[in-house]
Amino acid sequence: MKLYFSPGACSLAPMILAEWTGMSLDLERVDTRDPSPEFLDKNPLGAVPALELDNGVVRNQVDAILQYQCALAPDAGLDGAGNTDDQFEIHRWSAFLTGDFHPPFGVWFNPKRFTSDHGEESLAAIKQATAERIARVAAILDEQVGESGHVALGRRTFLDAYAFAMVRWIKNLQGGFTPYPHLDEFMQAMKGDDGVQRALSSERN
Repeated sequence: MKLYFSPGACSLAPMILAEWTGMSLDLERVDTRDPSPEFLDKNPLGAVPALELDNGVVRNQVDAILQYQCALAPDAGLDGAGNTDDQFEIHRWSAFLTGDFHPPFGVWFNPKRFTSDHGEESLAAIKQATAERIARVAAILDEQVGESGHVALGRRTFLDAYAFAMVRWIKNLQGGFTPYPHLDEFMQAMKGDDGVQRALSSERN
């Protein structure tokens, strides 16, 4: 399988999951600001990650890719397995990361996409409002991680890889991780993980 990725993006998450499960992935770097026509043919949104299967089928959307990887490696135990309550928690926090946590960062990093007024004052106002939204969702995630050091179920799941790929963006905001001590500890612990280190190295190279 081939994973299309971009440094600094949430495509890091399936790279981490591949390391945790021993899954082999061919990696291809994509310029998401100027995606090639060939990549757009495979993934019209031009976004990463995109996972190309050996039969040529291309799958996208990071949360779906992560759950697909878990299905391919059930013995790794990185999802909710057969427990209905655990599955609910996995889906709940996956939805939170996808629907609540990720979107405001897209606005913060690229405010011009969300307004026709590209004046300095207008863009600054958008970023300020978005930073306030990020603070709300980051506080919720900080409380959820708490002392457990994990996003859900009190153990390592694919959600930890997913969160790590995005939580690192907090360092770009005023105050960084200071308001979020549990997320700070979570990030430090994840950075000490050998699989995470290998994924970060692959992302840089």
